[in-house]
Amino acid sequence: MDEIIPLPSDPVPDLQRTVQRKLGRCMLQLQQYERLLKAMVAHSELSGPPERLQAIRDENVACAHKKTLGTLVGMLTESYLKLPDLADEPEQAEPSDQIWVSFRCQMELPEERYAETKAALKELVDLRNELVHHFLQRFDLWSVDGCIAAESYLDESNETIDGHYLTLRDWAKSMDEARQYMVSFMQTPEYRDFVINGIGPDGTVHWASSGITNCLREAETKLAQAGWTPLFEAIHWISKTYPEQTPKRYGCGSWRHVIHASQQFEIRKQSQADNGATVVWYRSRPRETSKEQE
Repeated sequence: MDEIIPLPSDPVPDLQRTVQRKLGRCMLQLQQYERLLKAMVAHSELSGPPERLQAIRDENVACAHKKTLGTLVGMLTESYLKLPDLADEPEQAEPSDQIWVSFRCQMELPEERYAETKAALKELVDLRNELVHHFLQRFDLWSVDGCIAAESYLDESNETIDGHYLTLRDWAKSMDEARQYMVSFMQTPEYRDFVINGIGPDGTVHWASSGITNCLREAETKLAQAGWTPLFEAIHWISKTYPEQTPKRYGCGSWRHVIHASQQFEIRKQSQADNGATVVWYRSRPRETSKEQE
């Protein structure tokens, strides 16, 4: 009886499975990188009125979620990375009676390092596009040589993606530490005094949105007579409703001092015919002229 010699097995299917596994590993790493990048872009900058910060943060997260890797890398390069001689100048905001909070986290790089980092990030985007769109065109996965070449390329790609991910993770850690510092500051009495009462850490008062100015305006809505409010009645109402709001808290010696310093109100004095006493009335200035001197 003749001996049956088994035919050599086709190695291509096994090689294809290895290529598939390594390609899947690269894609998973890229997705990890992209998720972390979206979080960094969404949280690198926050700006708005205090009461809307959470809503604005949610909007930033939703916006970043829709971006492609290439767009995210561009946003990161423009907002997070910067050159020492290109420090952002504070934006000159239009005059407003609203408190505005801004937070931006950035990493300063020397010019050469900046250029290298920008080029490396572009290469990562190109690598991602190559893996997603052109991998099958580049390698013949129905041949042994094609599979072996694909394996080698995927091993190198995996190392490249992993290096980028580790770098991004370090950046994210630094950003998170900065955010935690901001959060801890927002829990201090100084921050709450600034947001609620308009009193800065240096004692400067943002009169247009200060707590005591808002109290005077609220008193107007309840006590005004023909557009003018008696100051004495407003003081009495505020002392009962908001006892913590006092002129002394804002560095003023009297309520008339508050009205004069804030430049948000007009004053009218009227003598009473029966006893000759002087009654002080006030009313809010129109917003466009509230900063003018009385």
